[in-house]
Amino acid sequence: MRKILLLFVYLSAVCNLMAAEPIVNGKSGQAREILAKMSLEEKAQCVVGLKRDLFPPTNAGIAGRTVPFPQFGVPSLTLADGTAGVRLSRRGAERATAFPDNMALASSWDSNLAQKVGAAVAYEAVGYNVNIMLAPGMNIIRNPLCGRNFEYFSEDPLISGRMAAGYVLGIQSEGVAASAKHFTCNNQETNRGHNDVIISERALREIYLKGFEICVKESNPWTIMSSYNSLGGSPVQEQHRLLTGILRDEWGFDGLVMTDWSIVPHNTAAQLHAGNDLFMPGDDHQVEAIVSGVKDGSIKEEDLDSACLRVLQLAERCGKEPSSQAPDLSKGAVLAKEAACETAVLMKNENTLPLPEGSSVALFGVRSYDLVNTGSGAGFVVSPYVSQINESFKKAGVCIDSEIDDLYSKYVQFASADIEYNEKIKVHIGLPLLPELEISKTLIDKAASRNDCAVITIGRSAEEGKDRPLKDDYYLSLTEKALIEDVCSAFHAQGKKVTVVMNIAGIIETESWKGLPDAILNIWLPGQEGGNAVYDLLYGVANPSGKLAVTFPIDYFDSPSAMNFPYNRPKSGANYDFTRYDEGIYVGYRYFSTKNIAVSYPFGHGLSYTSFEYSGLKVRPSKNKVTVTVTVKNCGEKAGKEAVGAYVCAPSAGLDKPAFELKAFSKTGLLQPGQSETLEMEIPAAALASFNDDKDRWETAKGTYQLYIGTDVVNLRLKTTFRK
Repeated sequence: MRKILLLFVYLSAVCNLMAAEPIVNGKSGQAREILAKMSLEEKAQCVVGLKRDLFPPTNAGIAGRTVPFPQFGVPSLTLADGTAGVRLSRRGAERATAFPDNMALASSWDSNLAQKVGAAVAYEAVGYNVNIMLAPGMNIIRNPLCGRNFEYFSEDPLISGRMAAGYVLGIQSEGVAASAKHFTCNNQETNRGHNDVIISERALREIYLKGFEICVKESNPWTIMSSYNSLGGSPVQEQHRLLTGILRDEWGFDGLVMTDWSIVPHNTAAQLHAGNDLFMPGDDHQVEAIVSGVKDGSIKEEDLDSACLRVLQLAERCGKEPSSQAPDLSKGAVLAKEAACETAVLMKNENTLPLPEGSSVALFGVRSYDLVNTGSGAGFVVSPYVSQINESFKKAGVCIDSEIDDLYSKYVQFASADIEYNEKIKVHIGLPLLPELEISKTLIDKAASRNDCAVITIGRSAEEGKDRPLKDDYYLSLTEKALIEDVCSAFHAQGKKVTVVMNIAGIIETESWKGLPDAILNIWLPGQEGGNAVYDLLYGVANPSGKLAVTFPIDYFDSPSAMNFPYNRPKSGANYDFTRYDEGIYVGYRYFSTKNIAVSYPFGHGLSYTSFEYSGLKVRPSKNKVTVTVTVKNCGEKAGKEAVGAYVCAPSAGLDKPAFELKAFSKTGLLQPGQSETLEMEIPAAALASFNDDKDRWETAKGTYQLYIGTDVVNLRLKTTFRK
């Protein structure tokens, strides 16, 4: 019965010429008036998404829709994934710009860049009549193996919160709603619909909620997505304390909360009471449960009214007249290349980069010819093209080894044709990676004799719904290790340099092989302009300025959460049915720095083709904030940018604290040789507080605080103190 009713409603939205004037672009302010006119059934339909079988056939790539009410002028809102660009279907002809993923974007340490990317994504969303972008992803990168880490920003809540806030501001500047996700503690993909997170209140507040709090207060996202997982024994989507008590009452969030796309049955009444306003993707039983619940008293009608009102207010904010003009993707391409250059991290450079102009190069590795531009699943973007490293080098006039190029190009062409893709992979997940190709030492030796240098690209993808394995993923495969060893041996024997390009979807092991190549450039998942960006970065057209927003441990088992994560895929028990966050607040660099555990590459690491000098550190504490200023000077011979972090060590009195924590960061503009810029950073007084589990409150220790300025946490350059 409901299917017939909703079909009628949808057709009315398309065809009814007598419909009321649309409540769009935030102009009408009629939401409360419309709510008063709605029947109980209409209210229930309003808060439950439109069933997929009622979508027009041209919208296979759309994640969901809301139910339209043309009699009230309420349009159907279209929702799409978008952590790296608008996710459209492979079935259609439409394409969207693929930007660097969030893990890469965080390495820019530049919330203004995140804002520019968000605005560019929203511009394309408008052209494709998308009203709500299901982005940004902003869960904490707790463990290296989480399959969706590429959609998230950092192990640090400040970077996560501020980068997400920039992305949200950008999206919403175009009148498109952002949906920060997944609230909260969705830090693994294995059994994510049922897994119960066991965590201290302090760790929850200081690490896993803090980024969302920053995002809410700095950017006011119009929607937030509640996560699948449970927390402390009950589903997050059914917790009033989280979705109303903390999110709305404590933080002042005034937007809409939608559920993640339901994969497990929930108590609809409990979800509604907790503070969910929109049930996605929507099904018959949810409408029926709401109507019957109001009638029998198990659901308060005021809870339904509140949810329905927020859906109507969201329609006022982001409902639009349909666009008839497709977006100009050339605009996105320019920004995609800029962002790919800004987010790359120069991990190592021993007098190797930039490569000399006119040098001949042997390009090794399948990813040099088949770049991984985005991750799979909800983060996958069907882009108009992907610039390949080999083609970008050729286009720039670089002499690349033709025999090596021909071998890999043919392998990619024929191996790709042999892979059978099922419909799910074609439309939603993305394409599986081709395995690395074994190259004979004889061929490598010949390449070393006739080329000036070598570049090896190794790559990784990752996907929604699946965590990464250790073998042949976190750790390099035997073929990849042999390739690096053989190429380095052959080229070094002739006094020639080797660079490794890391095209990766997350943290990988580097300690066992990083000593072999002369330079390492980490481009993450760089989007569609990845190949062009690699040329610019390796040849010095662009100067790398990215800094790691995650820690690369020496070994996976050095990670504080290593034994509390389903790396070996158990099907029941610990790390499947439940996961203990026994590391508490000691996530990432907080753990390694406090415990004095050596790492392969520290948080904040990132080299440049120039050098920077810090001076003039000043700190001005006041009641509400601590203001920090520092001058950064380019002391080298190339123009470049520098990201700077302010780390604080709290007094020893009171609760235990990490050795130091990032409390503010900023990035210079492009500094010419000899040019200086004075950065000003503000640390809110509340950022110095810790959460006391026993007293259920935030507390700020009194005494002397140490303040450090630098980039990576191992090499902090300046120090001062202040009192609170």
